[in-house]
Amino acid sequence: MESKSMTISTKIQQSNYSALSNLPRHIINQIKSEGELYITAPNKCSKIWIEMRKNDFVTDAQLNFTIVQRIFEACRSEIVQLLKLQNEKDFFELFDQDNDGILNEDEQILVFSVIKEKMHQVATALLKIQEYILFKQLMKELRILEANIADYQNQLRQRISNKERKVYKEIGQEKLDDFYDKYYQEFQQLTKYKVDRRAQLKISQEKELGILEDRLSKDTELMKVKPKKKLKDLQTQEKLVSLEERVEEALDFRKELKDLEKHEQDRVYKVQKYRIEKQHSDLLFKQQKEREQLEGKLQETEYKLIIQMKKDYDVLLKQINLHNNEITRIQSLASNQAMKKGLYEGEAKRQKVQSQLQNAIIAQTKAISQPESKINDLDQFHESETIRKLETRKSIQFVGSPGKPVYSEESEKTPMGSTFNGKSKNFYQIRKIIKESKNITQFYIKKNYGADLPVNFIRSAHNIQGDQHEKIERFLSVKRKSQHELLPPITQLYDDDMQEKQIKAITQTDQEIKREKALKRAFINEKLFRND
Repeated sequence: MESKSMTISTKIQQSNYSALSNLPRHIINQIKSEGELYITAPNKCSKIWIEMRKNDFVTDAQLNFTIVQRIFEACRSEIVQLLKLQNEKDFFELFDQDNDGILNEDEQILVFSVIKEKMHQVATALLKIQEYILFKQLMKELRILEANIADYQNQLRQRISNKERKVYKEIGQEKLDDFYDKYYQEFQQLTKYKVDRRAQLKISQEKELGILEDRLSKDTELMKVKPKKKLKDLQTQEKLVSLEERVEEALDFRKELKDLEKHEQDRVYKVQKYRIEKQHSDLLFKQQKEREQLEGKLQETEYKLIIQMKKDYDVLLKQINLHNNEITRIQSLASNQAMKKGLYEGEAKRQKVQSQLQNAIIAQTKAISQPESKINDLDQFHESETIRKLETRKSIQFVGSPGKPVYSEESEKTPMGSTFNGKSKNFYQIRKIIKESKNITQFYIKKNYGADLPVNFIRSAHNIQGDQHEKIERFLSVKRKSQHELLPPITQLYDDDMQEKQIKAITQTDQEIKREKALKRAFINEKLFRND
């Protein structure tokens, strides 16, 4: 019994309860210096953000390598201190996740998310080495940076939202321009149709009038009006009397016939003239009726076209504004979700890890506080203390996610500036953070919702809907390119004789196109809003 008691007391005396007893002092100092460095991270990130926004006015929030070089030169000290990257090439290669040669909105936010993740790693290391005041200060600054990141992504999202609404308005304007072009062409064709119909009617009427005049000028038409029968009878009696030499009676007949012939001649002339004028006037009246009927039909055709145009205009106005509220709703929903995600998701994950650690500590305390009666239990306690010290030492690494180490024993042996395959160690550490860390918040500003999910991921009922941004993409997919951005087929550039010909859509300037559109719009609006 005495030997066992001596063994127990010896083991208890050999147990060192300090978690920092086996940790080198220079590692503790290095962690503290890193914590003091990251205290000013929000201000440095703000400077980087402002520099990004200064240089993206041409590229519309897309940063190519040339712009990244300018940003890196302007904020070299901040980037080197926060990310430990010495050149812009490594910086661009790290954060250009899709290898398209530009940093889109999500990749720009990823820069600040990685800095926030490194801050959290340093804060976790400070907690391990019991620097509680510095830990609290760093966590306060981390939450400030978290709020700034949420604001940064919201600015980029609002820019995209404004651009999408602008594109949607441009699509509506394109539809209006198509409407004006269509009905302008319809009215031009109607005007040509009117001219053709009037010309055809005029030709046919002139032809008809010529035929009438030819018919009226013939002798057969004049012979249709004959003198009275009495004149013929008197002339016959005159001839008979003159043959019998009855001179006095013949003179009487001649005297009577002289007046009658003159009167009958005048009568026949008037009747013939009246008949000619009557047929002529009847034809002119008939032709006037035909012209009036034609004008009525043409006017009716124009009215029908105007009525159809007004119907199409009303339908078009509804179509143009049909999805405006839907786009605004989806954008607002995505913006609100992203803001909540940026402000609360990181804190929720940290609280979850904190709860797990608290439960583990409580469980360990309960296991130790139970009455132990066997020496094997004391051996297990001693072994657990030894393992705890080793884990404390190994848990302070420089690579990992929150709750994992910040420094490792390898980092003690390997200098900070060492390289592998031409890349610094920090390059691979940041790449590991980006690929493996689950605490980097994805905002899906430009990236499709769920694009980073594994192929075997099964959507549950609460996340099946996503952010619905694909609806907006469908609404905006009908946007056409400008005529100046489209190259015509080569067959349209030459005529049948292989001579180069001018294409109006290419030779017109922007001012001429705008002037032409304004004329068409004014012409159609006059038809639309005219009160007849």
